[in-house]
Amino acid sequence: MKSFLRLASLGLVALFGPAVYVWIQLQEMTYLNWFLVGTVILWALLFGLWHLIFGRVQFGKRLARFFGVIGGFLVLGFILSQLLRYEGSASGSSFPKLAWVWEPEDSGADEPSEFVQTDLSEEEERLVRAMGDSTDFLGPDRNGTFPAASFSMEWSENPPELLWRRPVGKAWSGFAVKGHYAVTQEQAADAERVLCLDLFTGDEIWKHDNPGTRLLLVKEENQGAAMGGDGPRSTPVIDENNVFALGATGILNCLDLATGNEIWTRNVISDFDGEVQKWGSANAALIIAEDGLVVVPGSDKTGATLVAFDLMSGTDRWVYRGDGASYSSPRLMEIGGTTMIVSVNQKDVTGHVPASGELLWKYDWPGSFPKVGQPVSAGENLVLVTASYGVGSPLLEVKQDGTGAWKVSQLWKSTRMKTKFSTSFIIGDYAYGIDEGRLASIHLSDGSKAWKNQKVGFGQQLLFGDELLVQTERGPVIAGHIGPEGFEETSRLEALSSMTWNVPTVAGRFLLVRNDQEAACYLLPPRK
Repeated sequence: MKSFLRLASLGLVALFGPAVYVWIQLQEMTYLNWFLVGTVILWALLFGLWHLIFGRVQFGKRLARFFGVIGGFLVLGFILSQLLRYEGSASGSSFPKLAWVWEPEDSGADEPSEFVQTDLSEEEERLVRAMGDSTDFLGPDRNGTFPAASFSMEWSENPPELLWRRPVGKAWSGFAVKGHYAVTQEQAADAERVLCLDLFTGDEIWKHDNPGTRLLLVKEENQGAAMGGDGPRSTPVIDENNVFALGATGILNCLDLATGNEIWTRNVISDFDGEVQKWGSANAALIIAEDGLVVVPGSDKTGATLVAFDLMSGTDRWVYRGDGASYSSPRLMEIGGTTMIVSVNQKDVTGHVPASGELLWKYDWPGSFPKVGQPVSAGENLVLVTASYGVGSPLLEVKQDGTGAWKVSQLWKSTRMKTKFSTSFIIGDYAYGIDEGRLASIHLSDGSKAWKNQKVGFGQQLLFGDELLVQTERGPVIAGHIGPEGFEETSRLEALSSMTWNVPTVAGRFLLVRNDQEAACYLLPPRK
């Protein structure tokens, strides 16, 4: 009997690690990989306990071995903790990036150290014909969806042309483009910076600094901010001749597009007694020109969930104090013939009257994990919101009842579309997106899986008709056709070479890409 118990218990201990690994892989949620670290430690401890109970040497020796191995691991862990420095995530899976403590720490470039430019002395007219504006986050509808492209995505014979490449400070911002002005953000030592570059050359036109402003100065690393890296997160927005840029600690700057001079500034966190978001403010400001408003999310805890400022003066126009903001950007949507602000918040999704902020409806979507994706229209009265971390992605029906009051109901909830940093999109009867690092599709009828294939990491995408442009997490940009049968890659560009979470920008035939180290601008080939 003792021999049976000895072998059976050893078999159970041996199966523990593989069983947990298989279970985690079946969930298709990369954040669960963190459990593997604890699993390995617990697995080793179980083997030690088994040896302590069933080992065949004297108990005193077994006990000495058990505590000796534990002590050895503790000493090794302590030594490594003194020699290694945590530098945030190695990828969107949140696995750590480590460096030796004696290696220099990169705190963001104050001035570019390297620069690559194409000689444009006789080519400017050709570039002028290729120009176009891209003034808002993820395009004019803030959903990453555009009409059929005016440029070719077949690059084997006519590849995109590199116009310039330059180092930039840390940030997860994208670019906003109007005319020659290409505006982004970066961290420059202990200053958050709004940076304007020349679209053709990459030369600096102007910069605006907020000194003594850095996310990791106000959020301790053990609160999670270091995991997402340092620097601003939001993409600037251009309205007429003004730039609106939200920094990671809540500073909203309204700047002159031509000069970078400050017109007004507010802090959407401290001005409303809020707390800086755990991962830093990542929301792009929403411009509502007809009402003269700029609407920005606030804190994920106390304070304001949404704030509307006067477009010209920055004075308060209305405040919505809900249950906290998240990392998605509010957008205008037409639902049932009514234009409203739809906002994905920390624990709910809400609809508001643009001019007053009046709450029209609220859908409770609990969970403390970050929600990043934009809400997307799935029909006249249908809204799809997606997120990762197991919270589930619901399809909502929003409509008025007989009294004119707005009601929201959940038609289904799926875990087959788990967008972590990106936004889903819809073509016909299918929703598409990056599900935990892979391109995937679900049926709009019930949220069931249609397909899931190419691995692109935790990147971003833009849709032009049925052609998809994907900024992969590792740096390359790929293009191809997407539909109910899957995604077919047709072209690939080695645009960047390190972890990239930033949204790419297409302005006319100009493709601007960047990450927390470098930015580049390519001229896309014309469509034949």
